[in-house]
Amino acid sequence: MTSLGGVMGRPDLCIPCYSTQSIEELLGARDEKKRTALDLQLDAVGAKCLETLSETEGGMPTGYTISVKDREQRGQIYDDMQRFSSVGGFGLGDLLQKSIGGISSLPYDDILRKAQEDIECLLDLDVSGLPLELADTLLDAAANMKERARQNQHELHELMKLQDDFRLQQLAPASINNFTGSGAFERIIETARSQEGTLALVEEFLNKPTRIPPKRADAHLGTPCWEQVFRSSHLLFLLGYWREPKHRKDTERARVDFSGGQADISHISNAFFCSVFHTSDKPQAQLAAAVYDHLNVPTAVILYAPKNDVETVLYTPTRIQVIDE
Repeated sequence: MTSLGGVMGRPDLCIPCYSTQSIEELLGARDEKKRTALDLQLDAVGAKCLETLSETEGGMPTGYTISVKDREQRGQIYDDMQRFSSVGGFGLGDLLQKSIGGISSLPYDDILRKAQEDIECLLDLDVSGLPLELADTLLDAAANMKERARQNQHELHELMKLQDDFRLQQLAPASINNFTGSGAFERIIETARSQEGTLALVEEFLNKPTRIPPKRADAHLGTPCWEQVFRSSHLLFLLGYWREPKHRKDTERARVDFSGGQADISHISNAFFCSVFHTSDKPQAQLAAAVYDHLNVPTAVILYAPKNDVETVLYTPTRIQVIDE
């Protein structure tokens, strides 16, 4: 029993939450046995589903809502995802994995083709129960989106043909994985900025609005937001921080694990709204701790080792926020 276990059954003290929002994660949840075990755990602790809210359509999350979803409702979400191919994320995940040297046997053409199929499938709307005028409007919008997707895919395909050996530069894991604790993010950024191959990537991620100060002290002068957590996590992931070597293998298992690593970014970002981020995934916990420490996020990070029933606090914030129902 973890230290949190004692308060899990106390709704006045703790609201256990989970989030299942990324296509990468949902596509990886095809193991029926694992899904059943997860459902039992979620029901046992009365976990609620945390979903992010945006002020504008398609905008970055600025808030959240939590609700109860029973096993059937969660199952429906998983079932809906079965319509998609295994590329996930409309091909972006596989493109990223190829860019770091993984899944070498999978051609760019196949990735883009399957990604386009996913987009077409997503936009095949069922308008049979809608008024004729509204149905026509939705179908026209979907057709336009499909056409834009085809054009974008074509442009990307032409770019890939010009860069047959495109590789995303990364930092040496043996070096940067030693950066932990207070100031880890800042030290990783300093290392990446000192190398020509990763400098441009760092500048691109840090300088987008809302800007992420490279210095920890400067970052602590502002108020963190979901987007900063998301971009910071994504940047460390791309630089190779605590990312597993098996992601570079040419196996289906490696593809699933890589998708899981991308899903970690969503978990870390959504936990920004919570008081405690509790996980038994060490790379995920180390990534969260580095990002939260840099941005002064009021969410503690606890790594739980189920094998020996031991917890380690990787990040203790200066204050703890309280989640509202």
